[in-house]
Amino acid sequence: MHPALPYCAAEVVWAVREEMARSVEDVLARRTRALFLNARAAIQMGSPRGANPGERLGRDQKWQEKPNKTF
Repeated sequence: MHPALPYCAAEVVWAVREEMARSVEDVLARRTRALFLNARAAIQMGSPRGANPGERLGRDQKWQEKPNKTF
């Protein structure tokens, strides 16, 4: 995910599957608190290959790129 933060991809998967996280902001701010600990690192984690719940939920690329989406 990011070397400056102590989180792994499994925590994103858990947040999406078990805690009903439905947005990148939800994962970064509420589930992991990464956004508050290190905002720059969290923004990098929120890239398409990072903390992206849409990918974990099996959404296609077109859907993931749609602005203002709720997962």
